[in-house]
Amino acid sequence: MRFSHKDKKDSRVARQSTYAFDYPSKLDQAPKEQGAFVLLNESSDVMYVGIASANCFEKTLAALIDTIATDKVVAFRWFVTECENSAKSLTQDWISKYQPNNQNIR
Repeated sequence: MRFSHKDKKDSRVARQSTYAFDYPSKLDQAPKEQGAFVLLNESSDVMYVGIASANCFEKTLAALIDTIATDKVVAFRWFVTECENSAKSLTQDWISKYQPNNQNIR
């Protein structure tokens, strides 16, 4: 399922990437706060939804490189939240909504 841009306006999102970044070459563009992220294929279908603790976006995204079907993942988007609980609930909601095929890997 394609990522819905309406989800960027979720009240739990404090700040988000303005566009999708190339994966994995642009991991250094990830923020230093906590939040949620989505990995996307060429069609902007959600392949994975994840959560990152403060200062761990880049590290968390990098850890997924060899654990999912990265040949299909071409981009990522990040969403900063005010607290880790908001990131967790946002992630759970998006997993339910998008039901990504690669979600069980990690």
